[in-house]
Parts: sequence; structure tokens; C-alpha cells
Amino acid sequence: MKKLLIFLFFSTAVFSQNYQYAIEQVPATVPEQPTGVNNQLEEIEYFKAYLLPIAQKATLQAALDKYGSVRLERGDYSGVNLIMKSNQRLYGHPTLTKISNVTIAAGSTNVHIEQLSFVDRTLSFEAGAPITNCVLKTLRYVYVSAIGAKLENNELINIGGQIKFDCSAAGYFRNNKIIKHQAQSISNQLVMKGNSTTPSYGNVNLHSNYLTPAGDATDIDGLQSAIFVGVDSEGWNLNGQGTKAMFTAKNMGNLKITDFGGGNAYSAVQTGSYDIDAQNVFFLNKYLKTSNDIISARTNMFLVDGEGTYKRGSGTVTGFDLLGNLDKTNAVKYNGAEQTSTITNSAVTTAITNTILGTKYTPWARPVWEILPDPLGPNWKTERTGKTDQTAYIQNLIDTKGIAELPEGKFYIGSTLKVHLDGNHGIIGQGTGKTVIVGLTDDFPLITLDTGTDTNFVLANLTLQGGSVGIYAGKKNNVGIGQIAYANLKFVVFRDQTYGIHLYQIMGLDNNYLEYLSFVNCSKGFFQEPLLPYAGDYNTSSYVDKTMFYRSQFINCETAMSMKATRPDNLNAWLECKFDKGKTALDMGAQNYPIIANCDFSNYTGSSVINSNSISIYSSNFYNNTSSTATLNAMITYIEGCKFSDSSKMFAPVMYNSTFHYILNSSITGDVVVAKPSNLYYDSSAIYVNSTLSANPALSKLLVNVKVGVPTVIINSTPNPYPQLLVTQ
Repeated sequence: MKKLLIFLFFSTAVFSQNYQYAIEQVPATVPEQPTGVNNQLEEIEYFKAYLLPIAQKATLQAALDKYGSVRLERGDYSGVNLIMKSNQRLYGHPTLTKISNVTIAAGSTNVHIEQLSFVDRTLSFEAGAPITNCVLKTLRYVYVSAIGAKLENNELINIGGQIKFDCSAAGYFRNNKIIKHQAQSISNQLVMKGNSTTPSYGNVNLHSNYLTPAGDATDIDGLQSAIFVGVDSEGWNLNGQGTKAMFTAKNMGNLKITDFGGGNAYSAVQTGSYDIDAQNVFFLNKYLKTSNDIISARTNMFLVDGEGTYKRGSGTVTGFDLLGNLDKTNAVKYNGAEQTSTITNSAVTTAITNTILGTKYTPWARPVWEILPDPLGPNWKTERTGKTDQTAYIQNLIDTKGIAELPEGKFYIGSTLKVHLDGNHGIIGQGTGKTVIVGLTDDFPLITLDTGTDTNFVLANLTLQGGSVGIYAGKKNNVGIGQIAYANLKFVVFRDQTYGIHLYQIMGLDNNYLEYLSFVNCSKGFFQEPLLPYAGDYNTSSYVDKTMFYRSQFINCETAMSMKATRPDNLNAWLECKFDKGKTALDMGAQNYPIIANCDFSNYTGSSVINSNSISIYSSNFYNNTSSTATLNAMITYIEGCKFSDSSKMFAPVMYNSTFHYILNSSITGDVVVAKPSNLYYDSSAIYVNSTLSANPALSKLLVNVKVGVPTVIINSTPNPYPQLLVTQ
């Protein structure tokens, strides 16, 4: 009878909002309901979609055609191939629902596909009329195929598998975004082929990881332009089944590549890291190299900071080499000659100017961030006193169901919830404004990952408030977890904790996608506390690699992210994130290729907004910060398409270390010159490209090299900065 009463109590909410509740087991008391607070906008879209039970999976196509927006339960819906059309939405479960093949019909627009694992692998774009403004997000074991199709302004986000766009005979792909693409073992992990009749251009690949393909990794051909921000590859041509360089691009127009890293010491057959034939190539932060790297004879090569020489392809060399700080020379060289004064040859000046300025395109839109739901309100600490402890209820759901699917409500707990790291356990709520887990006190972690390694857990659509830590993942005396891998956490708000997420001496956090994870009023939002000492071996490794924070917010946290690694962290990214209020946004060390893209940083009051050995910052804005030392405290910075509006000094000296700062296509208010501390070994070098440096008008020129503190204006013309990486044509 008690179960029936509970069911009747909730029935209106269940059927009006199409929510799914775990009514087989009920809380000790009916949870209080948050009032006057809604979910975030994408959560609202998800929960209002029609819920198709797995028992009715044979009717999935009919449900899509009838309701337009459909969401699925946990489990296997394969066996039905789907055709999706304009404005249809298909949402899998946060555990990634299994599904068969999907075709997006020619002429479709605004198709949305999310959280799916492909049993039969293929998602196809149909040839015909243009397919536009679609979003494909968090898809695993997928083969994305577009043969002769026409693709415009689509977004592919967090794609695990092969992508093949082959428009060599017909069709095109233009201004699409491929964000966080990872593929492993299979060959030709990325194929992008265009044609000259209907050219392909303007596509941006941001954060690409090509891991141990048995043969070739990429095949790129015939594009008018392409941009790659953040490329990591390991062990390409692993089994010797291929013959090409890792990054192979032929018959190209303009090609831009940044943060180019990885390694290939253990492959059966060693091939080059790149073999490129293009009219113009731009490299920034290029440290992946082999002795077999090739640039075609016609290519104009513009490089800012990197290692490794290259060979020219066959034929008479007609392209030029403009190389800034290649192999730690601190020099800018044009066709092999170091430029120690302003270039006066008009032909050379024109060629370099055209290369630097390129064509002005439309920058990516600035993100618009929502006000985060606050379902408990300002008096939550006093109001939690005397509440019923629901720990046992939630823990029993986790232990018996694997995934605890909580209804709307405020769930107060007095001890930690234990979640196994095995891919089958976790907690899902009904939205960040609707389901809250609240610590009755602040002296324990709300969630503890207690056992497991080399897999993931599930957490989505809820707020975690109070306690000492939101999620604790640790290992002490060989007890605890190992590596978290391929986790897709989404829509979780961490509030009022010492640490939102605390990684304590675990082996690693590898290849994860953290979407709409937000941290409010935390001492440290995310805290990586590595194993010490690091002995340079596998057993003492403790790292965060290839993990992306996407549209996350860090609000009023003393330190938003603390990542002081020992074994270096590799290719982590923050895309379209908001950092607002606190002492320090990013406090990091031992980082390789960390990327900040299209983010905002505001209202920081500490010594520096960012501390890191190295940082790449693209199309990001800094404003209303009052750093007492400098905005950035780093040995190496790469800045492109940014606006730094604060008057604080731009860069801090790093004691006993040389610093290198590369500013391209940006506007800087603060002084960029790094003052040399007295009585300390120190020097500073820099390259400024097409950037307005308001406090340093003598350096505010089209091309300037600073070699160990001594500036040389190489192209003495007025800069005209605009972003050239995160753009659409």
C-alpha cells in the first residue's frame, strides 16, 4: 500500500514530464521538492523528449516520426536502422544506449543525436541536398560516413571512432566543427577528401587523438582550407600496415595546425609525423617530429615555436620558410637567414604580410552562459539540520541496480555513497535544478569511487552540495581505484565544498569528456593531487590526459582548477568555459599542450589568473581581473585571437627560468615586457604577430622578435588583429 501511495503522489509529475522513476524502492521519507527552480536549458530539452521504453524499441522510427524528440532507457535498442530528418532529436541514456545504424537524410537541418553506442557502427550523412546545423554528441564505437554528401555548419562533439568525409567525386563539407575526436586501433581514423568543383573549407578540428592505428592514421586531400587545434598521436602504423605519415595532407590550400604532439617510438614501421602538400602551412607549438617529415616544394611554411627540421618534396622549391624559434634558436629566420633588422625588400615584405594577415573570417560565436540552478537557496546549511538521512536508500539503489536513478527531490546523506569504478555504477537525477544530494555535515565526501580501474562511472543531471568533497577518487596503501577512462559526466553542479572533485594519487584520468560540470563556492573546484615522488615509471604515474571540460562554469572558487602534475599531463582542454571570481583560475604544473578555447576569465584577484609551465589560449577574453603580479605566470604561452583587457602586467618572471611568449592576432592592454629580476638568472624571449600591444607601442607591429630581451621589428607595419583559428568562412 505504501508503494501505491508514493506512486499516486508522484504520478502527475511522472506523466506530465515523462520522467522515469525507480518506484520499486522508495526513500525512507518522501523527499522535499525544490520549488521555483528549473533545470538548465539542454536538460529541459532532454527531459521533455518522449521516453520510449526498451520493450517498444521496434517502434523507435515511428516514435521519432510522431514525437520528433525521443529519449531512450538504458540498454540495447539495436536491430532497427533509423532515418533522421529535420528537427528530430534522439537522446540515449547517460550510460550510452546501444543502437544500430543511423542515416541523416539529405536536406535535414537541426538534427540532434546524443549519448549513443553503435552496435552496427555506422552513422551516415546522405548525399543530396545540404545537411546543416546538426549536432552529433558523445557517440562511441561509431563510423561517421559522408560519401558525396553536402555538410554545412554541423558539430561533431566527443566522437569515439572513425570519421570519413569523402567528397572527392561530389559534395562538400564546410564550416563544420569536430570537437574531441578520439579513435584507436583502426586505420584511417580521419579521412577528409574534397574536390575542386564544389570546394570544402572552413572546417575546424579541435582536440584530436589518433591512437595506435594499425596502419595509416589520416588521409586528408583536396581541401581549400582546414584548421587543427590540438593534435596528439601515439604509435601510428603500429602493426606496419600503412605507408603514410601520421598527418598526411595533399592538394591543400591553407592549413593551420597548433599544439602538435605525441610520439611513435614503438611502431613496427616508422613513418613521418607529417607529409603536407599545401599552398600555405602554419604551425604553432609543434614538438612532434621525425627525420622523415615532409613539406611540399610549393608550400609557404610559417612556424612559430617548434622542433624538428623537414624535407622539401620533389621539384623546384617555390615556397618560402618563415620560422620563428625553431629548435630553440630564439631567432626568426626567412629562407634560412636570421632577421636581425627590419625587412625592406618590398616583395618579401608583401609575401610575409599576406601570410600573416590571411583573410578575415567570422569568429566563433561567444558562448552565452546560463545562471546555474540553485535548488536549495542561500539558507541550505541551517535548513539541513534534523533532516532524515537517505544514505541507505541511495546506496541500496546503487548496490542493487548499479545505476541509482533518483526522482526529483532533496536527498540528505550522513555518510559517503560508494560507487564502483566498473562502468556499471553511478547516480542519475532529474536535473541540476530538480535533484540534489546534500551532505548533512561537511566532513565527508558525498561520493567515493571505491574500487576498479581502466573504466568509468556514471553521474548526470543533479546537484551535489555540501560535504567536504563532491567526488573523491583516491588510492592509499594500494586500496582504492586506478585509472578513470572514457567517462562522460554531464550536468553536475558542485556547490559549497572544499574540493568539487578530488583525485588523490590515483593512476590517471584519461580521455574523459566532462560536459556542463560546474563548480560554485569551492575552495578548489577540481583538485589533482598526484602520487609523490614520481620515479619516471608506470607504477608511479599519476596524470590527467586528453580530458575536456566543455561549457563548464567555475564560479567563486578560490582556485577553479588545481593540476600540479608530476608525470606530465597531456592535451587537456577547456572549451567555452566560464571562469568567474576567485584568486586563481588555473593553478597547474607539468602540462603538455593544455588548451583553452573560447573561454572567459573575469574577476580574479590573486597573484595571477593562470599559473602553468605552459598554456595555449585561443579566442578567449580576460577582463575585470586585478592580478597583483601578472595575468599569466608561465614559462611558455601561446596566445591567438584573444582580448586581454586588464591593465595588470601581462607576464610574470619565472625564477631561474627563461620565458617564451608568443602572441598572435590578439589585443593586449597590459605591459607585455617581462622585467628581469635583479640578481637572478633569467631571460625572456617572445614573438609578436599582428597584435595590438597597447602598453608597448614600439612592439605593436606586424612581426616582432624578442631574443633574450632584445626586440627586433621585422615587419614594421600596423597590426590588424582578428582570430584566425576558431573561425568560420
